[in-house]
Amino acid sequence: MANASDIRDPSINELRQNLRKLLRKELAPRVEAQEESGELDHAALKTMGKLGLAAPMLSEPYGMGDLMAQVVVAEEMGYVCSGFGLSELASVCLFGSNVDRQGTPDQKERYLPGIASGEKIGCWALTEPSAGSDAVSIKTRCVREGGHYVVSGSKTFITNAPIADYFMILAREFDRDGKPLGGDANGFAGGTTLIVEKGAAGLRTGQPFHKLGHLSSPTGEVFLDNVKVPMTQVLGQPGAAFLGMKTSLDVERAIFGGLGVGVMEFCLHAVVKYASQRKQFGVSLLEHQMIQEKIADMSSKLDITRSYLYSVIRSIADGRSVNKEAAVAKYLGAKYCMEVASDAVQCLGGYGYMREYQVERCLRDAKLFEIGGGTSEIQKMIIAKQTIKGLMEARA
Repeated sequence: MANASDIRDPSINELRQNLRKLLRKELAPRVEAQEESGELDHAALKTMGKLGLAAPMLSEPYGMGDLMAQVVVAEEMGYVCSGFGLSELASVCLFGSNVDRQGTPDQKERYLPGIASGEKIGCWALTEPSAGSDAVSIKTRCVREGGHYVVSGSKTFITNAPIADYFMILAREFDRDGKPLGGDANGFAGGTTLIVEKGAAGLRTGQPFHKLGHLSSPTGEVFLDNVKVPMTQVLGQPGAAFLGMKTSLDVERAIFGGLGVGVMEFCLHAVVKYASQRKQFGVSLLEHQMIQEKIADMSSKLDITRSYLYSVIRSIADGRSVNKEAAVAKYLGAKYCMEVASDAVQCLGGYGYMREYQVERCLRDAKLFEIGGGTSEIQKMIIAKQTIKGLMEARA
């Protein structure tokens, strides 16, 4: 089985071991309570940040500038509680890394210390009630008036929205005559990203949603009613947000894949531990061929997912385009995570259906990987289009 030492980087291996000890000591005992309350374990997040374990993907001095280290962080969080990991990565990977990559020096200095330390929570508000997979069809609009923008609209299914300190809002820009920037209300030109802080006049959030899984990661709505946002709060180039969104999503899909790897590893360990302690028909479950077959399938899917994910991360770190590869990693990772979690519940039988053994939580959490960050169907569309394009170009 692959582990941090396979990356051949002692610093990442040390990070894994330190984070593993911390999460299994500080977070694991409180997971069920946090799942019941629907609250993020902010204390555990701040402890991670204090020790420099929360945001290694951010550039120095806020992090290590290491994407692989962030995947390792995702794996370890996924093993203990994917809900906790979802909120942590939404803050660091979606909000923090975008500020790190596109922000001005002042924006980085203002927002990244709090994100890296875990003291502050960020979110990326993209999805809308009528715009999910078709992200460029968003209706939230912004109009420039003097030295600020006026933003109105609503967002939904936003991870961390109910608890966020910082909101990254993607809006379509219009001029004062009501014409869309770029001339097309559904085109890739005209998207502008703005950073809005909690407490801004006209900004409010809804109550946390009741969900199937990831219960300790609050998800909700964001409402913007003529919110005035200074020009200094524009992230990146005005009008270019949709063009940069694809790169951001590729990184998100790869990093968040680490959560699924962690979930699969937990399920595999749970099955082996349970089967080693239980007997059926006079022999250990581990000696039953059908259980061994399940373990072999689970282990293979875990290793395949992790190995491919690591290769995608290396490509991103090298500056290569990974639109197809990130989609493959997300599609297969989500598929295998669902299968592994389902097999874990099946192997544990009645006990697997009970909350005490936690694999039922893994199965509920795994479903999100087929939906969030682009559905599995969208990933297959990307894979097909990129495959066709590559083959056609090769034949030209």
